Amino acid sequence: QARKQLKRHHRLLEKRCDMLTTKEEAIVEAILKYDERLKSAYHWKEAFIDWYDLSADAEQAKRTLDQWYQQGHRICHDAVESCIKTIQNWETEVINYHRLRFTNAVVEGRHNKIKALQRRHYFTRNRNVYENRILVECNWAYMDGIA
Repeated sequence: QARKQLKRHHRLLEKRCDMLTTKEEAIVEAILKYDERLKSAYHWKEAFIDWYDLSADAEQAKRTLDQWYQQGHRICHDAVESCIKTIQNWETEVINYHRLRFTNAVVEGRHNKIKALQRRHYFTRNRNVYENRILVECNWAYMDGIA
């Protein structure tokens, strides 16, 4: 029963808890009752999201990130330890986000859309059609007067 429910609803554990519907919240709570480490890891993931959203400056971010590390070490799981190691290796860059809250997420998103378009339309021969599809895919059509 637990395995079946976890397999069916594992994507809900990846969603932010504030983005879940009430029905999804009930499903997540039921899943988290099956295993204490899973529950701890889920709350640890949510704490990281809160850390990103709520840290006011770099100094506070550093302090709360250290607390987040300690919380993760208490879970005692290889995947969590691997995640902590990665964040520690990139700690300066991760904390720099709180100095100046800019990311390249928009560029990465558009790049992924273009790569997906390339996979779908690999043999498009007409260069203008290809470029126009990129503009439409990335919602830039209104900028160049194509639409």
